[in-house]
Amino acid sequence: MHMSLIGQVPVWAIGIAAAALAWALPRAWLGLAAVCGWDKTPWSRTVRIIAGSATSAAFLAPMALLGAGREVLAVAAACGAMFVIGVADDIHTLPRWLKLLLFAAVAYWAYLLGIRIDTVKLPFTSTYADLHQWSAPVTVVWTLGVMWAIALSRRVPGLTPGLVAIIALAFAAASALAPSGQKIATALITLPLAGAALGFLAYEFPPARMTLGSSGHYPLGFALAAVTIVGALKNTAFLVVGLPLLVLAVPILNMTYATVYASRLGRTALTLGSRAEYLHQVLLREGVHLRHVVLLFYAMTAYLCLVGLLLVVVIEVSFLLKLGLLVILLGTGFVGFYAATRIVSHPDAAGRKVVELLGVPVHRTDVAAALHRISQFIEEGAPHQVVTPDSSALVRAQHDQELMRILQSADLVTPDGAGLVWMAKVMGLPLWERVSGIDLMDHICELAAEKGYSIYLLGAAPGVAAQAAERLQERHPGLTVRGIMHGFFAEEEEPNVVRDIAAAKPDILFVALGVPKQEKWIRRHLDELSVPVAIGVGGSFDVISGRLKRAPLWVQRWGLEWLWRAAREPSRLPRLLALPKFVWMTLADWRRRRKQLPRSEADAPR
Repeated sequence: MHMSLIGQVPVWAIGIAAAALAWALPRAWLGLAAVCGWDKTPWSRTVRIIAGSATSAAFLAPMALLGAGREVLAVAAACGAMFVIGVADDIHTLPRWLKLLLFAAVAYWAYLLGIRIDTVKLPFTSTYADLHQWSAPVTVVWTLGVMWAIALSRRVPGLTPGLVAIIALAFAAASALAPSGQKIATALITLPLAGAALGFLAYEFPPARMTLGSSGHYPLGFALAAVTIVGALKNTAFLVVGLPLLVLAVPILNMTYATVYASRLGRTALTLGSRAEYLHQVLLREGVHLRHVVLLFYAMTAYLCLVGLLLVVVIEVSFLLKLGLLVILLGTGFVGFYAATRIVSHPDAAGRKVVELLGVPVHRTDVAAALHRISQFIEEGAPHQVVTPDSSALVRAQHDQELMRILQSADLVTPDGAGLVWMAKVMGLPLWERVSGIDLMDHICELAAEKGYSIYLLGAAPGVAAQAAERLQERHPGLTVRGIMHGFFAEEEEPNVVRDIAAAKPDILFVALGVPKQEKWIRRHLDELSVPVAIGVGGSFDVISGRLKRAPLWVQRWGLEWLWRAAREPSRLPRLLALPKFVWMTLADWRRRRKQLPRSEADAPR
């Protein structure tokens, strides 16, 4: 959208100006408050009023100055009235009945100024229904409902500004995509609103330095209610119900969850003041960081907004088809939200050292704990096998009984692969950290240099192991390498390779022959090798030697290294087919095991 308004000001510039004001005004007014001695009053109250004043001024000023039309000026005036009510509530908490009465009065005043719902399009027809005498109550109730939904987001610090920005931008896009409507008026409300919210988000996103008070929430909530009326709501009844409820579903979901949860506890009533757990409280209790809770709500809101925009695009499609599409997309979003919450959660699982995935016991460990176990193995002196399976290895083991026996009997099994860790979290299994083979190898070499352990490198193409050994010794001075051997030896040479390793007597043997060949080779010769620790490391030699470039750190942190490697090594693409199979098999196994549990245990929260 690139329309020019009074003075040839592009609309997007108005949003940027509002964001700059919302960011700059709190700093200026905090300084002014200190100079005037307002910091001697209850400071938290002063800060809330400053935050609300700055945010409201940031989006109301452009609307008032550039408002080309009665509707925009009416919205600005009503938001100003809501700001006054908010300031009064911040200074002296107003009774709920009084606030409701004042909100209804302002909404009715806005109705008289032209912010009203006059008609709706009936489902299954092309007929518009005139609301007549119901226009005023419908407008007031709708306005109060939207304001209530936004008010619920106050329970989560940092949530309101981000949600308002996402929702406002969605309404701007919906108005632009709709075949008719007040496009300029909608843009003059939504873009300053989104800009102001984003500008203040720098202060309220956790850890919050400043939070919005009622003086900020009430004008923001009313502005969103008004833009649904000015912009999208006059098109069809489906948009009246669909788009606004979709984009506001996250804060509503928060309250709905509390009601359902309370009913599970056997409570007969729930009020807004109830101490029952809300969705964000449940997530925090499950170990989800507050920042991740806020980001999850942002993501879900953005998804719902995209669903709403899709409905605008297909506005001419029949109501039943849109309803079916809505059900499918909402179901997909719910599943995605649930999976995401499980992935980022870290519930307490004290005393549980092993979790089972597709019949394979995977140890709950991090790099430090794994190194401690490996150090113990070396001190014991007996042969031990360490495996680092990813999701494709677990899928392969379902029809490779030899590999399954190796994984089940290994002395240490660490999760190498984001998919494996993610699915464990989705199922509520306490497996919280990926310990990849290449990372573990590097840390083992660091440990070996410190404690005087020796290593042996077997595998990869000729010359690669030698180059990897040189790199490791440069990275970890004092590291002892007892031997090097490439992996391209004939079967008849295998006894000589085993004798050479046994004669070198290394403390740690790294085998890079690929899965499952390396695991089977180690198990077949483990007793003959007499090496305290033998571990398969796949293609780690190629990465360490510099022959292959590893994914950037940000890709590793996001658990997308498998996708990076597939993009750089197309030969690995067929392995990606194991991922959806792994997801399906894991969920099926999880469901089967839940059916076998007693009902009380299966229903217990994890």
